[in-house]
Amino acid sequence: MNYDTNSIPLIDKFYERKINYGRRKIILDYEKVDRNNIKEVVEKALVFHKRNQHDCEYLIKYFLGDQDILYRNAPETSNINNQVVVNYAYPITREIVGYTFGNPIEYIQRDVGKKNDIETLSDIYHDLGSYNVDKDTATYCSICGVGYQITLPSSEISEDNVPEVPITVTNLDPRNTFCVYSNMIGNPLILSGHIIHTDNDGDRYLCYTDEESFILNDSLDIVKEETNLIEKNPITEFENSVFRTGDWEQAISVMNASNLVASDSLNDIEGTIRSLLVVLGAEFEDNSEGLQNIKKNRLLTLVHPQGGNVDAKFISPQVDSSSINNIREYLEQARNVITGIPDRQTASGGDTGTAVLNRNGWTDIEIVAKLKELFFKKAKQIQLGVGIKILQMLGKVSKELSPLNVELAIGRNTLDNLQTKTQAFSTLVATGELATIDALEMSGLTNRVNEVVERGEKAKEEREEHQIEYQKKQQEAFGTDNQNQNQQPVARGANNQEKKKTEDSKSKKGNNSDKKE
Repeated sequence: MNYDTNSIPLIDKFYERKINYGRRKIILDYEKVDRNNIKEVVEKALVFHKRNQHDCEYLIKYFLGDQDILYRNAPETSNINNQVVVNYAYPITREIVGYTFGNPIEYIQRDVGKKNDIETLSDIYHDLGSYNVDKDTATYCSICGVGYQITLPSSEISEDNVPEVPITVTNLDPRNTFCVYSNMIGNPLILSGHIIHTDNDGDRYLCYTDEESFILNDSLDIVKEETNLIEKNPITEFENSVFRTGDWEQAISVMNASNLVASDSLNDIEGTIRSLLVVLGAEFEDNSEGLQNIKKNRLLTLVHPQGGNVDAKFISPQVDSSSINNIREYLEQARNVITGIPDRQTASGGDTGTAVLNRNGWTDIEIVAKLKELFFKKAKQIQLGVGIKILQMLGKVSKELSPLNVELAIGRNTLDNLQTKTQAFSTLVATGELATIDALEMSGLTNRVNEVVERGEKAKEEREEHQIEYQKKQQEAFGTDNQNQNQQPVARGANNQEKKKTEDSKSKKGNNSDKKE
């Protein structure tokens, strides 16, 4: 619902800016949608979608700084009307989304036998920039309470060509996207739609079911109908919470109050500067030269008349800065508690690291991140099923691969308290009662537990093989040395025997010569 705020009277603008807390989930009494009832279903769905659309429009504008204080009328008693927007909504979304999704989603194998398929899946999602799409969807969820993604085969696919990245994942604006669910148990998705605004032909409605896809014109008549080859609805709805609210939606009244305090504080300051000068016992003409000099020089000289008193005083409001600061601090604390944003207090003496985290609210934002992560993973598994089906049809992954084989992990604070985690891991392993994989999970050292254990086992086997080879070489070298040492005494004995024989022969020759003489 796009409306021009400049064409709405101020009182009507304020009314238009009222929203419903939480986006309505569109649940209708249908089991299936086909060409015979799609017009009727879309007509009923648009009634709820337009309300959600109005809310999302308001929330996005509020996030961008178009807030309620800008539509406040000036008071009748004064023309001073400062309108100050202290846009807390923007940093709240930035901090929560950045803290929760600061690192890309990791696709981790649950089954070691699917390692190659999951590596292929992870590489494809990395190459198509899925991280940026997830971050944008998370931003919409933080603002509007819902977000949408569409997963389709790449437009570059042909009979002769399958690109390296054969799928596309795109973020959709929640103001132009809706999903319809059946009222059957479990509320299965029966229809999704995306509104395309055109300049000449009005709106076009691109609708999907598991079996077909439709294009409807502005009158909701079918313009084009095709078979859905992937047999899965390509649009996935992401929820931010169970009531489909944004991260700061519950704190809008508090943020409006902060804007009011900031604006009225400036009004008081400006009112003090523009305060009235009241002169008692004297009279000035409106166009007199003395009055003009007073306004120009900001100086007034009064002459004491006979029998009368003359006095001049400024009438101005007294600004109670202490009360204003107390109100401002109270509103800031209330906003932080509602949204789960840490404050910026400095640590006091004696605080430990954990105490500072608990006191300054970092535990609160971790709770917020964990809750958001659960809802995001639930929808991401559905979106992953669509992507896997397309890759299976193109032969990129095996037919046996399922979203159940993929563990989604969002790396957050993996290096925090690293020394404590390693000490815990060493202690758990030293007990001898736990497997390595269980010790890794308990210590929280890594999200890729299966991969780390698998690589560790391979590295252990390689080290053992190297050790065996080293021992064999040592034994061979030791054996050669012993053989050489054993051969040396034998050679020495043979040489001694030869020498002895030579000496004996010489002595015999000498005796024979003596006998002849």
